[in-house]
Amino acid sequence: MYAPKDELKHRLLWREPYTEHEAAQLASLIAAAREQGVELVFALSTGQDMVFSSASDRLLLQRKLRQVAAAGCSSFALLFDDIDPGLCQADRAVFPSLAQAQASVANEAYRALGQPPVFLFCPTEYCSALCSPSPSRSRYLLALGQELLPGIGIIWTGE
Repeated sequence: MYAPKDELKHRLLWREPYTEHEAAQLASLIAAAREQGVELVFALSTGQDMVFSSASDRLLLQRKLRQVAAAGCSSFALLFDDIDPGLCQADRAVFPSLAQAQASVANEAYRALGQPPVFLFCPTEYCSALCSPSPSRSRYLLALGQELLPGIGIIWTGE
């Protein structure tokens, strides 16, 4: 999984497209991985400041993912770990919960990419310690299970 936390365009500056040079480097990495029998999964971490109800943010996310797809990538992940679980005022007016907001964005991106065979989702509650009251009774996780399209895989860590 390509998800370097120190690459600004992975997390902090996720809205910015890669330059031509950066895209060429990424294409080279994808090709080298494939030559070695490794499928590179490109991940973006947009949750720190994405406005889930914003058409502009949704389009920027899709533009970034399409740019990486054009570089040869066919496997993707959206990472919503290690973020504030609250919704901004604009999102609260549109979505009844964080899970529904995140699932809406993920489903739309998944469809925009043509439903790739590998599309992963890392939830905000990604391990037992972060689930309230427990993984089996978490409203957030139950809503994700209902809202995410069946082809989207969930990343889980811990017990």
